[in-house]
Amino acid sequence: MRSRLGQRAVVIGAGIGGLSAAGALAPYFENIVVLDRDELPSVATARAGTPQDRHAHTLLGGGLQALEELFPGIMKDLADAGAVSVNVFRDLQYERPVVGVLPRRDCGVSLLTASRPLIEGVLRQRTASIENVTLRTQCRATEIVPDAMGPSVKFVEPANGAAAITADLVIDASGRGVLTLALLDALGWERPPETVVGVDIGYTTVRLPQPAATGSDWKLLYTMPDPPAGVRGGLLTPIEDGYWLATLAAYGAAEHPQTWDDFLATCRQLPTQSIYEAIRDLQPVDGLKHFVFDDSRWRHFEQLAKLPHGVLPVGDSLCRFNPVYGQGMSVAALQAKLLRDTLERVATTRDPIGALQMQFMAEVAALLQAPWGLGVNADFAFPGTRGQRPERYEEGRQFEAALFRAAVADPVVQTAFSDVVQLIKPIDLLQDPDIQRRIEACAEGAT
Repeated sequence: MRSRLGQRAVVIGAGIGGLSAAGALAPYFENIVVLDRDELPSVATARAGTPQDRHAHTLLGGGLQALEELFPGIMKDLADAGAVSVNVFRDLQYERPVVGVLPRRDCGVSLLTASRPLIEGVLRQRTASIENVTLRTQCRATEIVPDAMGPSVKFVEPANGAAAITADLVIDASGRGVLTLALLDALGWERPPETVVGVDIGYTTVRLPQPAATGSDWKLLYTMPDPPAGVRGGLLTPIEDGYWLATLAAYGAAEHPQTWDDFLATCRQLPTQSIYEAIRDLQPVDGLKHFVFDDSRWRHFEQLAKLPHGVLPVGDSLCRFNPVYGQGMSVAALQAKLLRDTLERVATTRDPIGALQMQFMAEVAALLQAPWGLGVNADFAFPGTRGQRPERYEEGRQFEAALFRAAVADPVVQTAFSDVVQLIKPIDLLQDPDIQRRIEACAEGAT
């Protein structure tokens, strides 16, 4: 039996981050209450609180491993519900300008693809089945109120109007950290510094019937854009019930296709014709869906001297990633695993809540740095990207180009690359002396 840290924890937000956090908290509090403003559906369907949920989503290998630790058996639950396992890179056609198609090698890890409503629905069912977790829907959290005895959360629900609930710990998984920032303002405390990278990327997605015989041996097709001039990329993703999601993404102010004919014409503007050839004879099941993402944003709560006691922002409240790289859900799951690991370490300390806040924040930056850096470095290849370039940016771009050339030639390098981008292993793996020698050897062989 694990040590209990308190009577109640409140989680604001029932997205991937909030649900994962609730699973992490369950062994350490008498009860956990999850508040969400939406009426959460009982079946896998889109909801207002996740406007991007009509578009392609993946659970990377590292995110899957984290969820499996928090919810044993959830990978089977997802597969049983229809999620598709994609072996990286055996089942993935990864098309990158200059180097072409990465070899279709088995790098020993798989990701899962499915619609966001299915993934969230399975996770919601698993979370709701935990005896001491309660999901309260149509509860719009309005304020976190500090108190010497612990924070409380004010909320509004249609049936009962305004109400409040006290807690030993409040997890802000609301998405933009608005309530935590407002609490800092109310206390007169400094807000965290932010790193903002403007990408202004637009997505257009359509659901298509997957042909019984595709004529190809890949499951997932990813065509990367060719910057700086080429701002468009595409993704063809298998989801449940025998469908594909075809997604086009464009950086900057590029116009979005409005009809199926426009969509096909735009596919022909991609660096390769692979997606066009796969879908040109198909007809959409429903209409085109659009989504615009303005910027990636890292709120550096970890740099504050302290947080209000009993309040912890997680998920997108901490760091919001460009969704084109498919990292968000997996990073949220990894944060929840870090939350669970930290709870285990601090459970017997004199002030476990304070120790949890301090240790979680001390370690979360390292968890965020790799996915943030991988995405941001790629984003700055496009001339319209806004913000400050990372230090040693040009050197990083040169290393990336050498890395991909080596990944084509050397299966060891490709496996290392796979482990890093799947968030299985830290990015420092790419600086391992053996990997460095292999990359240099490929560079020398190309000259």
